[in-house]
Amino acid sequence: MASLESQLQRNIADFINIDAHRKKYTNHYNALRDTIYSTLKSEMPLGKWLCGHKLGGSYGDKVKITKPDEFDLVIYLKFPENDRIIVKRDPRKPGNVTLDMTEVLNILQRQDHQKDSFTALKKIVTAQNLLLEDKLQDLINGAFTKVLNKMEKRIIVDGMTSQIIYRRCGPAHTIFINSPYKYSVDFVPAIRLSERQNVLGGEELRFFRNIPYWDAIPKPMKPFQANNISFRASYYDAEKEMMHNKQKLKDVIKLMKKFRDSKTNMANVRSYYIKTVLLWQVKVRPVSYWSNKRLYEILIDMYDELASCLAVNQRRGKLRFFWDPNLDMFAAFTPTQRQDMFNCVIAEHANLKRAAGNLTSDINQIVRSSYSSREERGEPQRRPRNGQPAVAPAPPSANKPQAEQSTCIIG
Repeated sequence: MASLESQLQRNIADFINIDAHRKKYTNHYNALRDTIYSTLKSEMPLGKWLCGHKLGGSYGDKVKITKPDEFDLVIYLKFPENDRIIVKRDPRKPGNVTLDMTEVLNILQRQDHQKDSFTALKKIVTAQNLLLEDKLQDLINGAFTKVLNKMEKRIIVDGMTSQIIYRRCGPAHTIFINSPYKYSVDFVPAIRLSERQNVLGGEELRFFRNIPYWDAIPKPMKPFQANNISFRASYYDAEKEMMHNKQKLKDVIKLMKKFRDSKTNMANVRSYYIKTVLLWQVKVRPVSYWSNKRLYEILIDMYDELASCLAVNQRRGKLRFFWDPNLDMFAAFTPTQRQDMFNCVIAEHANLKRAAGNLTSDINQIVRSSYSSREERGEPQRRPRNGQPAVAPAPPSANKPQAEQSTCIIG
């Protein structure tokens, strides 16, 4: 009989491997990315501030678990005299920063060749010269609208025409393609800041060896706030370095995400929450843990950690943002949501422990179904009593929970 370790590896191979679909999606995505980005470069003043792009999110972390039909493209911005931005923690919003442009504007005002940037920046700062998230996003939105109008809201790849739909979703400017392949691209603006401008303490800064940059993301407040001066601090490059060479870590993330997608009451657990659970464990566990432990042993440990974060008791569990522990990422969950998710995680934790001790055929089936859909397993759909096929709700995106998707603004 197969061991739990081999069964989990088989699940990864059968239900998580995206290689079969990668080429057809990425070829089309590459053409779309290059066309939009190069055309954005001609839109001033934004084009002058753009300084490259990078694939982020689950695809960038190499923990994608479904078809490669969602891409997160970080587009970097650097203003003239960018290193003179004064960055401070936002005391009202843990995990966020404010960006004081006073020194930048004082220098640009004296430079004739930077007149356009000075004029544009003056329109998107407060009277105290703090950069405004919503005004910056409006400027980017205007540039995207002009670019897509120039493209006639379509792109031709390999002789085939694809219509383009554009929406603003949270901090992202999202492009949807419906044919010949259905996928989306989140263009996420990020203000590139230097290590010298970092607001982290010494404990966190030790993870920035050989990492010269971090980012401030213009992420809208919920509910929306006009004249918002708060930007989310993002340390994607440092996180990627922390995950590097951790052997089984990425397989654990993939399995936990697949488990999340297979359980409807786990839909609120975003991919970044799962990643954060693992980041805390990278900090406290030796590097050898990720290579010497079996995959199922690490997975059991991580469910235990996630359950602790979801626990509902007198001292409610928390999932603290790795870079600012004052931010509880689970704070918005209701007690009912937490209890439902906690029960689900604890049940899977128990199933895996049973399977590790004695992988009988019935437990094996339970484990297999925890990391796959009925369709993926080739099983017929359940039929309700009226004889009509049951239609399961579509799983939310790994990066865009339903609560966020419902707030998209059509551009």
